[in-house]
Amino acid sequence: MPAPTPITDFAGGAKLLWRGLTRRCAWCGDHTAYFLGWFKRQERCRRCGHGYRRGDVAFELGAVTANIILTFSAILISILVTVLLGLDVMVVVFVGAALALIAPAVFYPLSFTLWQAIDLLMRPPTPAELAGTGDAKL
Repeated sequence: MPAPTPITDFAGGAKLLWRGLTRRCAWCGDHTAYFLGWFKRQERCRRCGHGYRRGDVAFELGAVTANIILTFSAILISILVTVLLGLDVMVVVFVGAALALIAPAVFYPLSFTLWQAIDLLMRPPTPAELAGTGDAKL
C-alpha cells in the first residue's frame, strides 16, 4: 500500500459527488479506488494512498445509511414509473420486492465512495490531510 501522496488539486462539490457516484476515490478520482472486486475493499486507495475512513470508526454507519437511501430511492422511482405506466399491482409488488433484494448489493461499493465524498463536503480536509500526513479529528 502506498504512503498517502499530497493532494494539490482538491475537487469541488459537484466533482466530489460525481466521483462518489461513479465509484472513484473522492481524493484523487482514481477508478480503482478502494475496491478489489465488487464486495472486497481495502483501507486505502491504490493510487493516492488516502484512507476512506478519515479517523472516524463509525464510517460504515454513514455508508450503510447512503445505501439505504439509494435503495429506497430506486424502489420509490420504480413504483412511480410502474404506477404511471398503469401496470398491474402485482408487477409493482414484484419490481419493488426485486429491487429491495438486489439494490443493496448493487449499491454497496457506491455507498462507500459516495459517503466518502459527502464526508469530505461536510468536513473539508485539513492541510495535514491534503498533504497526506494527518487524519481527520472529530
